[in-house]
Amino acid sequence: MKLLFQADDFGLCESTACGILKGIREGVIRNTGLFVNMPASAHAASLIRDVEGIALGIDFNLVAGRPVSDPVHVPSLVDEQGNLITSQARTKQMKSMEDDPYPYEETYLELENQLQRFIELIGRKPDYLHGHSLITPTIIRVIRELSQKYDIPVSFDIWKEKGLYSIDSTWTPKPFPLSAQLETDVEKELLGVLPKALEHECCVFVCHAGFVEEELFRYSSYTMIRVKDLAAATSAQVKAFIEDNHIELITYKDLKELGK
Repeated sequence: MKLLFQADDFGLCESTACGILKGIREGVIRNTGLFVNMPASAHAASLIRDVEGIALGIDFNLVAGRPVSDPVHVPSLVDEQGNLITSQARTKQMKSMEDDPYPYEETYLELENQLQRFIELIGRKPDYLHGHSLITPTIIRVIRELSQKYDIPVSFDIWKEKGLYSIDSTWTPKPFPLSAQLETDVEKELLGVLPKALEHECCVFVCHAGFVEEELFRYSSYTMIRVKDLAAATSAQVKAFIEDNHIELITYKDLKELGK
């Protein structure tokens, strides 16, 4: 069995970057997506730019920090201070996913500028494209158009194309109160679902590993759960299960070649 183990939000803060790097060095994380518009993005990029044996994608972000574009050019994406409108605020605006608050032109401009920023920071194209937090029809359309333009696979499309079984982290709901995060044993939950994954040829699991710092609470409601995800990703028991069951840890680069 092959397992694509992914940690999102690299560079959301320095703490998430450092935590995911630990999960790569000492654990089973082999895929992660870079945030390019945050204060920690450049430093995070410098830490991972030359790391081998992983796939480094981009996590397109329209809900945290400031846009890469001049806020004047993306007025529908930002608040009065020029910050991207949070997912919590967007959700309150939307009655359904069809009530899409993202104008096509502004969304395309910002996401392409984020992609160009990735290339500036890393020196190459990302290995995959992935959306962060809130995904609407317009965002999906733009990501797919950028995928075709730059010849980069989209995470959720290549999962479907290659027939990956998604190991859902049902223990991380939205909203996810801090008290519930502290009570959640991610290692136990993950070990409980991995046996079912053995029934499938190829699987994907997405987590939000990381350390925690005060700045993280400004940008995300997923806080303490990140250290639980990191503990699971570096767990001796999880690593032993993967080794004992001859599970191959793969990346998006491997996935692109799969089935050719």
